[in-house]
Amino acid sequence: MRARVRQRVTLIVLLAALLPLLAVWAIALTISYRAQQNSAQNQQIALTNLAAEDYRRFILNSMDELRNASNTIGNNGNPSQLSDLQLGSQVLFGSSFSEVGVYRVTGERIAVAARLRGVQMPESLAGSPLLQMLQNRQVAIQNPEPLQAVSLPLAPSEVPRFRMALPVLGRANGELILVADISMDRIWETTSRIESAAQMRVLVVNQQGQLLSAANTQSLIEHQDLANLPLLTNGNTIETYTSPFGEEVLGVRTALDPTDWLLIVERPLDVIYSNVRTLALSLSIVIGIALPLVAGIGWYVGRRLALPVQELYASVTRFTNDPKAYTPVHLKTRDELASLGDAFNTMVVGLNASQTKLAKMNEELEGLVVTRTGELHHALAEVQAQNVEQERLLETVRRLSMPTIPITKQILVMPLVGEFSANRAGDINATLLKAIEQQQAKVVIMDITGVPVVDAAVARALINASHAAQLLGARVILAGIRPDMAETLVNLHLDLAVIDTAATLAQAFSRATEYLQTRRR
Repeated sequence: MRARVRQRVTLIVLLAALLPLLAVWAIALTISYRAQQNSAQNQQIALTNLAAEDYRRFILNSMDELRNASNTIGNNGNPSQLSDLQLGSQVLFGSSFSEVGVYRVTGERIAVAARLRGVQMPESLAGSPLLQMLQNRQVAIQNPEPLQAVSLPLAPSEVPRFRMALPVLGRANGELILVADISMDRIWETTSRIESAAQMRVLVVNQQGQLLSAANTQSLIEHQDLANLPLLTNGNTIETYTSPFGEEVLGVRTALDPTDWLLIVERPLDVIYSNVRTLALSLSIVIGIALPLVAGIGWYVGRRLALPVQELYASVTRFTNDPKAYTPVHLKTRDELASLGDAFNTMVVGLNASQTKLAKMNEELEGLVVTRTGELHHALAEVQAQNVEQERLLETVRRLSMPTIPITKQILVMPLVGEFSANRAGDINATLLKAIEQQQAKVVIMDITGVPVVDAAVARALINASHAAQLLGARVILAGIRPDMAETLVNLHLDLAVIDTAATLAQAFSRATEYLQTRRR
């Protein structure tokens, strides 16, 4: 028992301390997570805008270089007679272009100059999207071709280029087009610089999902198609998703005007919520340190509570087994348990006194019960004897109230005396038939002069007795009928054909004699 009490108290103390700590831990983590989430989104948007501004600045600078080169060609000499050497000296050197070329608006190439050996610009732009783009805007930009190399590091000639084109004005009067190729190395360097500074992944893709720039060249080879990227498929500008590079990230998308490129900045959730994990770990350490201390305090408190409870339980057990052998319990505490022990001692003393008094009362009660039982047996015997005597007297009364008196050999008189209940009325039939059978009577005179009241039960009993006597060959004459009795018999609508009536016993006897004489004739 002591172990159970100690365990329960320890558990209660532990839960009382641990639950608030866990609540604080959960609340702190929730608040920290939401604050970090909002901060990360705002920071991510700000970093994305800064990175986008850096890319836009590079693209705009390249467009300004192209415009300056176009003005130089259009204002010097005869642009349509420009040679490759002249083009290189006027435009290529001192610019960021990898290769430049001058074309007619119909697409034929006039001159070309390359920074490296090997010209990559086509002989003709016929069918090129650049010619259509130039009809709608001043500067046309064509996306680079997908990366074809599979060996690293890339040779300079293997680095993809994006192409820009601008009409040549001045003396050319818009009849010529200046085309420049810019190496993606410049974009890749910018991407690597931003990633290193902000601990995030920077991706440049076009509207079709082609990956144009990434800090890792291997990524450009393995993930050239990002058309299924969530930020491209659902149109959201910020979203949490699983990156094709295998991480849970927070991604932000923005457009890189004036191109049709999109800048996507991804930041791993592990990096974003590192502070939250640190906080969770710190709180877990605090809870882990506090847990043994709280458990020790709970064990000590449980022990202090369990010892008095054990003593009190042992005393209760001794009292239950043998109340007379109980020894008072004295708890060495100054709390409610000591008061409970004193109250229990007082209760035990009172119970023992009550038990003694109750035992004495039981002895007296047992003696009284024996005496009363004997008296009851004696009284019961007297009552039974009285009942037997009463039954005998009732039987005598029944015989006296319905006697059968033979007047002659064939005439029998049956006077009825007293009030008749339903049971007594039923005895009339049995008594009459028995007398007719014994006396072989032919006429029975039933004298009802001594019956004070003839009700429906008595009337029916008389009629039934008359019918039964007729079956035995005897005639019943009813004597002693008073006016009230006659009225009762009439109101009952009984069949009186089987019975004769007479006002007095003498009249009944006279009619009986006449009936017998008539039968002899």
